[in-house]
Amino acid sequence: MQSSENWEQGNDAGLEAVSMKLKRILVPHDGGQMSDKALLYAEELAKALNSEVTILYVIEEIEVPATLLLGNDRIMIAKARRSIARELEQKWNNFVQGKVRLLSSENVKATSEVRVGDPGEQILKFAKDNKVDLIVMGSRRLEGMSKVVVALGSVARKVSERAPCPVMIIHSSHTHPTWGMQED
Repeated sequence: MQSSENWEQGNDAGLEAVSMKLKRILVPHDGGQMSDKALLYAEELAKALNSEVTILYVIEEIEVPATLLLGNDRIMIAKARRSIARELEQKWNNFVQGKVRLLSSENVKATSEVRVGDPGEQILKFAKDNKVDLIVMGSRRLEGMSKVVVALGSVARKVSERAPCPVMIIHSSHTHPTWGMQED
């Protein structure tokens, strides 16, 4: 490991060693502001390390209570679920293409993927299957009634505890790495 003196002298061998290992960055995105913040961090990292970014959107399966299934047509319910998933995927693709173009304009190789299922499980599976080197994700920070108890959101918690790679979690209080000011 390099000393801080070497960093101060402009020796970037440590950065080169890190960049060799962080080629694939995954950004799970739910369409929200915290996911956008995480994407900004991933963009800065990708530019500095010459990494590629994959933006992953997970469509949660719609659970149908068993009591509804007893009196309804199961085939019609299955068709409706597939139709909703297709519509969500189409809306996501329209939304994410702007983000991929923006990253590309910043010379960051970017792609997007869509999965259906439990968000935490799908993020973990994608990371493992695609040999992701780093996951950068936003978290809403759940607060208890007294605002003393603060915890990660359930998806961020699951991913951070079980990921096959390092996880960077961006909270609302974090500032963008290049802006130098806090956002609300």
